[in-house]
Amino acid sequence: MSHGRGPHPTPLTVKRLVRVTGVSDLPPADWYTDPEDESLYRYWDGSAWTEHRAPRHSPSDGETAPGPGRLRRPGRLLADTFSVAGRRWRSCAAAALIYLVGQVAMVVLLLMAADSILMGELGEIWERVSEPDFDPEAPEHTAYFESLEADLSPVNFVPLVLGVGAVWFAGNLLQATVMRVVLSDLRGRPLTATDALRQALGRVPRLMGLDLQVAAILLIAVTAALVGGALAPLLLILLVPAVIVGAVYLTVVVSMALAYASVGPATPSLPYGARLVRGRFWATFGRLLLVLAVLTAVSFALGVVTALAGIGSPAFEGGQALPVVSQLVQTVVGTAATVVGMTAAAIIYHDLGGDSE
Repeated sequence: MSHGRGPHPTPLTVKRLVRVTGVSDLPPADWYTDPEDESLYRYWDGSAWTEHRAPRHSPSDGETAPGPGRLRRPGRLLADTFSVAGRRWRSCAAAALIYLVGQVAMVVLLLMAADSILMGELGEIWERVSEPDFDPEAPEHTAYFESLEADLSPVNFVPLVLGVGAVWFAGNLLQATVMRVVLSDLRGRPLTATDALRQALGRVPRLMGLDLQVAAILLIAVTAALVGGALAPLLLILLVPAVIVGAVYLTVVVSMALAYASVGPATPSLPYGARLVRGRFWATFGRLLLVLAVLTAVSFALGVVTALAGIGSPAFEGGQALPVVSQLVQTVVGTAATVVGMTAAAIIYHDLGGDSE
């Protein structure tokens, strides 16, 4: 990456000379210091400035700042991920709150659907199984459960569909919002929470479409493996590893395709994600795997702390393990980990030179 301080004058200086002398000797296309903001690099296409920008870092950072197309080191990625997530937590929290509301709505709607299907017996079932000395083999419980009937009318599944739809919509809104917030921060044009949500809202249908494409691909792959294995069991020796390798490859591509669908032009996302990681697949996969491992370890540690805190509480000693509070904490921690993971994916997308609107 050129810093705009090499043997060539900056593009802005050359354009001024052209206007004065009439001689055209524009510098080559490259990254230069942004004349409008010296804290950024900006791409010069050989004749004009583009809207593509990248952050500059001071020499005190201890290493050369990564530019588009150059992945930052794993340690730097982790540090920058938590730094950006902390810096933009308010904007991300707004979308995360909507996601949490969607999860709560899904649970409520699922309980409504279950109660309807069980013909109003869900409360009685809960009272029985929550008894301290509940024994499923006891004659009275066995007789009760055997007497239960289910109403499988389609109308009883409507709340179930609505609940899944609510969390699906909220999850994609969170995805688009976090991607926009992080990329706008990296490019020196931070968005407010309101603007990020408003822009992200229009990307939800596109992200849902991408989800359906990925689900279709996975369904086809699993079906092909099952059918092939049924017809020729020896094929499973080849099909199972092939499906695993394909799933790993698809995971990396989809992570970049989701970022592109969140912020990029309206062109197919999966092919773009595949092109973006071409030649840098393992570097991308390794960084994503590192972030996943760190977030899993942190979530596990927080889960252990929560469990130990519950064990020492009077409610636990009295036979109540505070399941609602514990589940709420786990949900919040899981949502926070999801936001941090999306932040890391957005940084990797930026380092790979991913396009935006």
